[in-house]
Amino acid sequence: MSAQGIGRITRPPHPVLFKLLYEPSFAEDQRLVLPHLLRIDAAHLVMLAHQGILPTGTVTRLLEVNASLRTRVDAGETVFEPPPAHRGLYLMYEQEYIHQLGAEVGGAAHVARSRNDINATVTRMRLRAQLLELLTDCEALRETLQTVARQHTRTLMSAFTHLQPAQPGTLGHYLAAVLAEFTRGTTWLANTYATVNRCPMGAAAGGGTSFPINPREVAQLLGFSEPFDNSVDAVASRDYVIQVLSALAMLGSTLTRLATDLQSWGSMAYGFLDWPDELVSTSSIMPQKRNAFVLENIRGQAVYPAGALVNALMGMKNTAYANSVEVSGEAAAHLWPALRALSKALRLMTLLLQHIEPRPERMREFLVDADTTMTALADYLVARHGLAFRTAHDVVGRYVAQKPAGALPPIAELKTHLEGLLAQATSRQFPLEEGELAQALAPENCMQMAAHGGGPAPQTVLEHLERLSAQSIASQLTLWRQGLEGAEALLLQQTRALTQPPAGH
Repeated sequence: MSAQGIGRITRPPHPVLFKLLYEPSFAEDQRLVLPHLLRIDAAHLVMLAHQGILPTGTVTRLLEVNASLRTRVDAGETVFEPPPAHRGLYLMYEQEYIHQLGAEVGGAAHVARSRNDINATVTRMRLRAQLLELLTDCEALRETLQTVARQHTRTLMSAFTHLQPAQPGTLGHYLAAVLAEFTRGTTWLANTYATVNRCPMGAAAGGGTSFPINPREVAQLLGFSEPFDNSVDAVASRDYVIQVLSALAMLGSTLTRLATDLQSWGSMAYGFLDWPDELVSTSSIMPQKRNAFVLENIRGQAVYPAGALVNALMGMKNTAYANSVEVSGEAAAHLWPALRALSKALRLMTLLLQHIEPRPERMREFLVDADTTMTALADYLVARHGLAFRTAHDVVGRYVAQKPAGALPPIAELKTHLEGLLAQATSRQFPLEEGELAQALAPENCMQMAAHGGGPAPQTVLEHLERLSAQSIASQLTLWRQGLEGAEALLLQQTRALTQPPAGH
């Protein structure tokens, strides 16, 4: 058997097929797929020996080649130099065993398995490793949002509705809101790990096998929670790809919304925020510019998962429910750029938030000039003088329409104007207290009083942040990593038991 021929195929692939399909991915497959393939091979061989499906001597020789290749790969060595034409990594990999051990021994490892269950397993192993990395990035951003929000629970800033100034809030209150949504997205993504972490090995091409294999042992040696119960499900399903991409798309959407707000508030139009020179750029023509361009990179990277999700869904639509390249290769391929892009967006956002420079004076000036305390004034008239809210709302609305733009006038002038409007609206006299009015209109007091319904009162925000902190998945990430490390140690122990004779023998 040659690297160019296998089974009933006796000639190498057509040059166009080779150029378009086999050659472009070979280097990446050596780097990203081969390490997992070697581990799958070792686990499968250990199981075949334990089940008596292959003689121990045969397994020992195969595992010795496997261990040698793993050592070279783990050291960063390029193991295979591809010939002028080949049919992909796996067949070339198998040929290495045959080349070193001969056809009878070198070709024995593929019993009771297929490229179908191998490829499905490689995808899940790659994905769970990248999930752990991405979830670590999520936790880093969560911790940064927590820290900055806690620092600014009293940093007054206007809240906005419909992009218009609304009521006094705080920067901490805003960031806690973003953190809440981001935490839900992180939890959603973390929940996909259990779906991903199932082992397809044993399904072979989708029809199972007549050999008395032990899929649960292979799953354990590879760090999976369990094998599949159905061989077609094992090789045909890529629903976990959709689940992961859906969670990534939601996290990306949250990042784009945060980035849009930060860029607006960092502009000269608002002047609420800034960043140090090393995190902004200037214009090639306009020397006065300070462009927070990284926020645009974040938005650009964060939308990759949404596009990948649509592409993956369309790639699976109307395909047969069996293993196919369209599903296992083409549709699932959208995962990897989506994961890379969102990781970049997360790390960039974490960096910007770690170095954010709020401008509290400008924030306070803005909310005062924008009359954001008028809702609190209406609430005061309801609570202190018994007006119906709609009456109070209308009176305050007429006051805002008639007063000069900008900061409020002296309190005595405001009192006289407001008493007149109240008398016109109700035909009653409402003697207002200047001290009470000043207190009701003070932005700090408005913020402090909004302690209900999840408002921006500092204590309310701090209590919310405590609850969000308790939703950290850091400990779960540690357990998952320990599980994979334990499986790796067990696999090494089992392979050594088969390749290294006991002391004294």
